[in-house]
Amino acid sequence: MSSTAIGCHDKWFRSSREHCRVLCAGKYFARPEARRLSSLIPGFLAWPLTGCVVLFTLGRFRYFRDTPVDRLVNRLFAWSAAALLLFRFATVPGCPGPVYEVAIGCVLMMTTGLHAIGCARRNDIDPDTRRRRQRRSRLFAVLATIAILLAGAAARGDGRTIDMGLTWDGLVVAFAFCTPVVINTAVFARMVVHEFRIGDLTPSERVVAASMLVSMLVDWIGVALSGLQLFLGWPQLGPHLPRAELTFTVGVLVNAVAPMFPLSMALLRAIGLDREARECRRLRPLWRDLTAAVPEIVLRPATDTGTPPDPATRIFRMTVEIRDALMHLAPYLPAQPPMSENAEDYAKRIAYAATARRTGLPPTFATPQPALGSGDFHADLRQLLGLARVWRGAYTGDPS
Repeated sequence: MSSTAIGCHDKWFRSSREHCRVLCAGKYFARPEARRLSSLIPGFLAWPLTGCVVLFTLGRFRYFRDTPVDRLVNRLFAWSAAALLLFRFATVPGCPGPVYEVAIGCVLMMTTGLHAIGCARRNDIDPDTRRRRQRRSRLFAVLATIAILLAGAAARGDGRTIDMGLTWDGLVVAFAFCTPVVINTAVFARMVVHEFRIGDLTPSERVVAASMLVSMLVDWIGVALSGLQLFLGWPQLGPHLPRAELTFTVGVLVNAVAPMFPLSMALLRAIGLDREARECRRLRPLWRDLTAAVPEIVLRPATDTGTPPDPATRIFRMTVEIRDALMHLAPYLPAQPPMSENAEDYAKRIAYAATARRTGLPPTFATPQPALGSGDFHADLRQLLGLARVWRGAYTGDPS
């Protein structure tokens, strides 16, 4: 064999070996990387909103868990917060692909909470039937989530994004997502409309129910637009699932606004910043000094529960005890003042009477003088708060 033939054979061999190496590395046979669905909510807005929903959910689990409906609402918001968090993580580069599908599954599990609340508020369903319906609803949502996970894996394997479409995986996603959403929200909407009709809702419940109906109406419009776009090609609104994420996020925020007020009040009560707690703190110096002078009027609870009473109970008890103390101190008041006596002068006279009784001085009058009071609790409370405002400067503990 000539040297030229040997050189050509050697060049072909090296080229073939390089070609095989590239093929084994997967350069030609590797599947294209699937693109990610982008969110319609900018990150600088989505992350703070998600954080607010998470904090709101934790607050509800802490302060609202007494009734069965409260617990159902808490689970509903827990699934909502999990879905929002997963939607946010799904937009982070390098996040595993199934995170988006799991977020969609959390949305479906959230709708089972709506179904459960819709069944729980109905009196025409026995408990066994209610539990069976709730189990079926949750099972269908779990199976739908598994179907979406499988469809998402198939789409990523073909280098496509998971979304509703006319491919087999797109149709699976459309059916698995839309069916439980429509069924579960319809059950809840039927219950709300029924209770609106019979007038069985409190004003706060009406606000919450109306906001949830509005958010569900938005969801139904989104499902209808997706159906039109899927089968008729109109209107051209882009990918379906990011739009569903947007309507879901808006719905969660709308539904969290109305319950935010009672949660805020519960938080204020917990840290002692509600109106009753503030009034208790303002009355405490006056109450402490007067009950020290007349200790027998302090009301003792019949049973000790180990937990302090709520601020509303404390303010009522302190008001009653201060009024009783003023009645016992009336004989120790100095001479009758002129009719134009102001709060400061009256506080000084009460301070003199309290110190005199505490130190054992004799009463000034044989018959009690009429004490401050109007017979109305709220009016008396306002007067006592005015007296407490000037009490620190009036009470010295010296009867002279």
